[in-house]
Amino acid sequence: MSKIKVLHLIRPAAGGMKKHLLDLVRYTDRKQFEVEVAVPEDCSYKQELRQMEVKILPVSLAGNISPIYDWRAIWYLAHYLKKNKIIILHTHGSKAALVGRMAALFAGTPVVLFTVHNSIFYDHWSRWKKKFMAETEKLLAKKTDKIITVSNQLRRQVVEVEKIPEDKVVTIYNGINLREIDSHASKRKLCKSLGLPPLGRIVGVVARLAPQKGVVYFIKAASLLKEYRANFVVIGDGPLRNELEIKIKKLGLQDRVFLAGYRSDIFRLLPALDIFVLPSLTEGLPLTILEAMAAARPVVATKVGGVPELINQGITGLLVEPGNPGELAGAIAELLENPSRAKELGIAGKKIVSENFCIDSMIEATMKLYKELLNDKGISRGCIN
Repeated sequence: MSKIKVLHLIRPAAGGMKKHLLDLVRYTDRKQFEVEVAVPEDCSYKQELRQMEVKILPVSLAGNISPIYDWRAIWYLAHYLKKNKIIILHTHGSKAALVGRMAALFAGTPVVLFTVHNSIFYDHWSRWKKKFMAETEKLLAKKTDKIITVSNQLRRQVVEVEKIPEDKVVTIYNGINLREIDSHASKRKLCKSLGLPPLGRIVGVVARLAPQKGVVYFIKAASLLKEYRANFVVIGDGPLRNELEIKIKKLGLQDRVFLAGYRSDIFRLLPALDIFVLPSLTEGLPLTILEAMAAARPVVATKVGGVPELINQGITGLLVEPGNPGELAGAIAELLENPSRAKELGIAGKKIVSENFCIDSMIEATMKLYKELLNDKGISRGCIN
């Protein structure tokens, strides 16, 4: 009995988008779907895909718009989609969606989806790039069966800013595997592992060191909290590392703020934090905050993207305005001074995640959408319920 062929296409990715893809691939029903993943040649998680016994298609997909290289990728993908009779093309992120959906148009791929993981209208983009992407999206959306957003805020943005019909866009929340969270994580082992002083509470950020993650505001907030006995740690790596190291030295925080680098075992580290902070300037529905809440960590986060859909102010966490280190420091100080309140927020956050944001719900909703679209197209291989 033949299976429905699904090809996922993703640009170079780290953090939440990468984990989302890996989880989606890992838990897709292989009895009904044959999954392949198209990724750049230098993809950092090929080994993880191979361990899942997933076919990998190397494809040149630069992060920025590049007319020559993008057209090569489009024609290459179009040929592959047609030759291998791919039924569902599922793209992740705006760049993969641009290249992949054009290829699907030329190949006549039956079902095309685009998952929006974050705002595609970053403030640092030039006016021409924003306009180009908006106009291009309007055209490609007509040939896209569904646009999936990971939060309702992103859904509103897609509908209102890009003028996409509401029935074309659906929200499927990110989900996490609650079984991965190590509820017995040791703070002593965490300090030793990350090279932190053994004394004091730990206030942590997990983020790629990129401008939109707002880590510089976390560092500035730490400079306002010198009277507290706490260590401030940033887990992650990225292009701003050198700049942030200079900032830490300039503020005299070398013995208080620590850049711990990339770690693949975040779910084992989070439970040992006393406070989790998300200082982002833009987000979709960040997996790190879900993981922190699942570990019953009290959360201080900025009011961006889908974060307010997770955090009920003062009940499941504390929300602050983005780009405001003073307000961020104030919220962190409130939890440092009130451990019992911090514990209450953590317990309430864990309850919300376990009830509404588990990996099973995300996978079930995605598989249901696949099947609905296949039925709408009259596509059946005898294996779709």
